[in-house]
Amino acid sequence: MHFSKDYDNFLIHTFWSKPITDLINKTKEKSGKDFTSSHDLLLEFVNKALFDGEGEFNKEFRRKGRHYFDLKVPTHNSHDEFEIIEFKYHSSQLKYLRYELKRREEIFSHNDYLYFSYLLRRVSKKEDKIINESVCIYYLVVIILSKNICEIPIDKLIEDIKMGTEDITKDVAKKSDIDEEEEELLGVENIIKVVDLERKLEDQKKRYKRELKVKKKELKEREEELKEREKELKEREEELKEEKKLRKAKEKEIEWLKDRLDNT
Repeated sequence: MHFSKDYDNFLIHTFWSKPITDLINKTKEKSGKDFTSSHDLLLEFVNKALFDGEGEFNKEFRRKGRHYFDLKVPTHNSHDEFEIIEFKYHSSQLKYLRYELKRREEIFSHNDYLYFSYLLRRVSKKEDKIINESVCIYYLVVIILSKNICEIPIDKLIEDIKMGTEDITKDVAKKSDIDEEEEELLGVENIIKVVDLERKLEDQKKRYKRELKVKKKELKEREEELKEREKELKEREEELKEEKKLRKAKEKEIEWLKDRLDNT
């Protein structure tokens, strides 16, 4: 799913549902689980989602003091052949926005756009409940900023962006059928740590399932043993009853023989 909203000085795109679930799963499966891997996977997704994969994805080795574009996208106007994009992915929603905006002069001296992105996670308002079955767990937010923002005071721009993200988050929550009484969308602090934690929880869940399966098997075997033991005890009781019956019959026979001897 995709929803976007245009504000006075920026544009916000939000993505969720299966494409983002698949994206997060790729992050989980990535062998080198570092921030660069997450950045590149997200940038690749944005390139496909917004530019049909037409953007040129720069994979050159970064060297200190040199400038590299993240994405070079062909334009369809007569003025410029390409638009250059610097893509930033951060944790904690807008926590690092001020840091990036302080560098806007430097950023826009080499780029046409700044794409500031972060992830939201669908969570339960109940502390003891974890949402992990829905396909709409993660949401990718991409804020698109152009060179026009350079003249706007940073404090005002941050306040406008904050209001815009709060506004679109409410819209997205409604569009993805989030129960506002039970659930909410919160920023992901660190996707790498979250992925590792989810992996540990999943491994723990699998281990518990295996242990439970073993325990159930052992319990079933124990129940079978008890049933067999009960059967043996029941058979032994029947044998004892039969022995008691035979003994009484024998005692009667002995008494009869005694009486007969006494009367002869």
